[in-house]
Amino acid sequence: MTAVRHLDYGANASIVDVGAAGIQAILDGGELDVWRPILCHIQDHPWGAVAARVEQVLDHLESYGTAAAFRAWLRRCRGGMESNTFTLAQCRSDQGLSQEQLGALMGVSQAQIARLEASRNPTMGSVERYLRALAMRPVGVLAVTADGQAVVVRLAATDNG
Repeated sequence: MTAVRHLDYGANASIVDVGAAGIQAILDGGELDVWRPILCHIQDHPWGAVAARVEQVLDHLESYGTAAAFRAWLRRCRGGMESNTFTLAQCRSDQGLSQEQLGALMGVSQAQIARLEASRNPTMGSVERYLRALAMRPVGVLAVTADGQAVVVRLAATDNG
């Protein structure tokens, strides 16, 4: 990536280096080859900084379907999850606990908590123990189908039915 309209990012820049003005220039450009780095990055990091910048730009961009197309791509890459989803680390942090403190509650080391929070494939048992230590309980699992549709699988009957 070198130049986006009047903005010059240099030959070695990646899409992560592009600010909101550059993202807007790219989205306004209207060509798939120019959009590809953004689309690929969002696919790999649907909740990352680039996705957040795209959302910021989309709030102010209403150009000929571009905004709708990118919003649909964000939804698909996020598996239909809304922005009120949280990572394990955010749940822990919201309760004012450090990794070390949560580890003590669970009877495991801080390193094990760090590994669990960073894991892309944690076991259901580990996630359940983690959530229970935060006084939370899992009631379902969000699964994403091959075509990007979100499906919530209920684990067991909840207290309300």
